Amino acid sequence: MVTRPGGADWLGSLQTYQQALSDGRLDAYRNRRWRQSQEFAGWLDEQNIPTLTADQAQAIYRASGGRKTKEFIAIPIEEIRDSLDFLLFDTLGLEKRFDESASTEGAYNLAGSGKEFVSYILCARDPGLFAFWTPHGERALRRLGIYPKDLNRGNLGLGYMDLLEVMNLVRGRTGLADFRAVDEFTYSVTQKSTGV
Repeated sequence: MVTRPGGADWLGSLQTYQQALSDGRLDAYRNRRWRQSQEFAGWLDEQNIPTLTADQAQAIYRASGGRKTKEFIAIPIEEIRDSLDFLLFDTLGLEKRFDESASTEGAYNLAGSGKEFVSYILCARDPGLFAFWTPHGERALRRLGIYPKDLNRGNLGLGYMDLLEVMNLVRGRTGLADFRAVDEFTYSVTQKSTGV
């Protein structure tokens, strides 16, 4: 599943990340992406989804990096609630729920969203269990030499399962606390070095 196990400078990448954390280079990214994630987790609790507001849904969408805002805000809030409830709490396996929510052909896909939004919802709800699937994360996996060869081929649910496996490897090698930190690490790996 993983293209090659090593060759990348893991220690150097981790040191660069730690330096970026200490000198504040990740502050803007962290604020934009994760500052409200604990609040979002509460909104995404099973008993709170039925009262989720359009403003709350839009705040989560913006934090996930969603760029098709006009499409997303046109969705009735009941449809958003149904989709989130399905993704987070349906009894189907994660692979199927992810595919039905992230794929444009999926029954629970929300206009203007895809794998990034769906994985952000999962990660915000439980950052110890679910990874965030981003373009910079994929670039980082390539640089680290562990990009799953079939990640973007076929079923998005299977792809997410592959991503979880490899992001767990990143988490294990770096010793990071949760997948929010792994996201910040992969973001730092893809940024230009500033002479650290």
